[in-house]
Amino acid sequence: MIELLLHRSGRILYGITLRNAGKWSARGWTALPASDVSARQAESMRHALALQLGFSPEAFIVPKQIHGTTIAVVDGRAPSEPADGVVTNRQGILLGVTCADCCGVLLWDEHQSVIAAVHSGWRGTARNIAGKCVRLLCERFGVVPSSLHAWLSPCASGTRYVVGHDVATHFPRSSKPREDGSYLFDNTAEIRLELLEAGLSDTNIASAGICTIENENFHSYRRDGDRSGRMVAFIGIQQHSLE
Repeated sequence: MIELLLHRSGRILYGITLRNAGKWSARGWTALPASDVSARQAESMRHALALQLGFSPEAFIVPKQIHGTTIAVVDGRAPSEPADGVVTNRQGILLGVTCADCCGVLLWDEHQSVIAAVHSGWRGTARNIAGKCVRLLCERFGVVPSSLHAWLSPCASGTRYVVGHDVATHFPRSSKPREDGSYLFDNTAEIRLELLEAGLSDTNIASAGICTIENENFHSYRRDGDRSGRMVAFIGIQQHSLE
């Protein structure tokens, strides 16, 4: 079994994989190929996750990410072009984004009819990819922002995420200077502000509150460099209620 954080809300199932150190591969469970993880191994691990969550592996959509702001609406097939967000209103589809210190932003509406998974590292946050996704959900599917719920995955925290002035200058609200001239950046706090500005209710925004750099149960590129694997933040609409 894959170790993960798993949450349920009616027909919505969402969460994130853990590192699974010592299992599955030299890097634990990881969604992407690497020097010591073959493409076949990575595909097998993704398939195992889909099956464990009750979805068909063919319906598990994980886009190729490039730290951009493209968001793809999918109907069961992976987007042909790179995207850092995926959206669907189809039951039986599992959406995912890969991360290791970046934040996975998972969104769904109160009627549980539409879902989204967004990859928001500092570049995506600087370009407000989460707010862009909210606008897409409203324009494409007719939802209203106040009906949306969000969950922010474990990611590099504001107590451990050290950045330079070039990054911090994008986030005056969520960066704190240090004595050595560097800054601590709180990506989760900035994304929360962007979601509030997009119209979500504060009570509908939850975060895991876990730092991937500090907690070794999670992959962290900042901590492990090229030895780091990649987790998947996932969300899907199952066919029947889970409650």
